[in-house]
Amino acid sequence: MAITLMNTAINRNVMYYTVSVKFLKVFGSRHGICFFLILCFVPTLTSIAQNTKGRQQEPVSNETPLADASAAQSNFLSRITTTPVTILKTFRDAGMSPTAHQMSKAELDVVAKAFSLLPPLHQRVLARHLHSISFLDNMPNTALTSPVGEEGGKKRYHITFRAGILHQSVSEWLTEKEQTCFATDSSGYSVSIQAGLLSAMTYVLLHEGTHVLDGSLGLISDPADRVKTDFSTSFTAGVWKDIRTPDWICSDCLADKNRFRPGGRPFAYADAPKVYNSLMETPFASFYSTASWHEDLAELVTLYHFTRVLKQPFKIIVSRPGAPTRVFEPMDNKRVRQRLGLLSTFYKQDFAGRRQ
Repeated sequence: MAITLMNTAINRNVMYYTVSVKFLKVFGSRHGICFFLILCFVPTLTSIAQNTKGRQQEPVSNETPLADASAAQSNFLSRITTTPVTILKTFRDAGMSPTAHQMSKAELDVVAKAFSLLPPLHQRVLARHLHSISFLDNMPNTALTSPVGEEGGKKRYHITFRAGILHQSVSEWLTEKEQTCFATDSSGYSVSIQAGLLSAMTYVLLHEGTHVLDGSLGLISDPADRVKTDFSTSFTAGVWKDIRTPDWICSDCLADKNRFRPGGRPFAYADAPKVYNSLMETPFASFYSTASWHEDLAELVTLYHFTRVLKQPFKIIVSRPGAPTRVFEPMDNKRVRQRLGLLSTFYKQDFAGRRQ
C-alpha cells in the first residue's frame, strides 16, 4: 500500500490513475474503488463494547502473540505462490514491470513472524479466506488485496506484497510513506515516525488482513446493502457520511486536504505543525485513515494492535534545527480513543458474522 517513491509527484499521480482505472474495469466499481485507495497508500462485528459517557471501553486482549513462527509457518507459508496473471497484466498494461521475487529463508522467517503476530480473529478468518500470497520486485505499491473468486461458498483473496518491505522496519517504512504527504521547501522542517523495530511486513500484513476480514465478513456495509451491520453503523456514526465523505467537525480541517483525500495534495513542510494539530482534532489515527471508511478500519485496527497489544510506539516527530521538537501521538487522541471499544471482537474466538 505504500507506493515506491517515484521521480515526481506528477508521475505518481499518473500511475495511480492508470492502475486504478484498469482495476475498476477488471474488478468492478466497489473493488475498483478499494484498490484505488490501496494504491494511494504510498510508500465484526456484532459484539460491541458499551458506551460510557460517550467513550467506549478499550478492548482487553487475553491473547498472547505466538512466541515463535511455527504455527504460522505451517498454516500460511504454504500459500506463497506466483502472482495471478490478471494482476501482473494490469501492472504491465500501465507501463510497469514487476517481477517475481525469490524468497530466502530469512525472508520466509519474517513472513512467518508477521502471521504469528496477527490478532486471533485475523488468523482464523485468513485461514479460511486467504487463498494465496505472493511477492514482487519492482512493484509500484506496497501491497494489493485482490478477490480471486469463491470456494465452498467462501470468498477467497490473494495478497501481493512488494518484497522490499521484508527488509524495512515499520518505522522506516511508515516514515517513507508519511514523507510523501509533504513537498520539499526551505523551512527546515522534517517529519518522521517512531513505530518500533518490528518488520514493516507485520504492519502491512495486518492492514491487508483487515481488508480481507472486512470483505469476507461484511464488517462495513456496502452502500447498496439494505441492512447495515451493527458494527458498520457504530463504526461510521459521526465519522463517515458514506464510503469517502467524512462527517466530523473541527475548527481547522486542514487534515481533510491531505494527499489521500479527493483533491488533496502534499503539504508544505512549513505547515507540518499546523497539519498535525488539525489531525489531532479528528477521529482518525493517520492521514491514510481519511481515504475511505475501509482504510479507516484497517488503519485503526492495525495501529491499535501495534500500540496496545504489541506495545510498540506510534509517534509522529516534527522537528527543525533550533526549534523545539513536536511529538504527536494520534492513538492517544481523545476522539480516536472513543472508538477503540469497537475493536473488542477482533480479540475473541467466537465471532459469528453474517458471512463466514
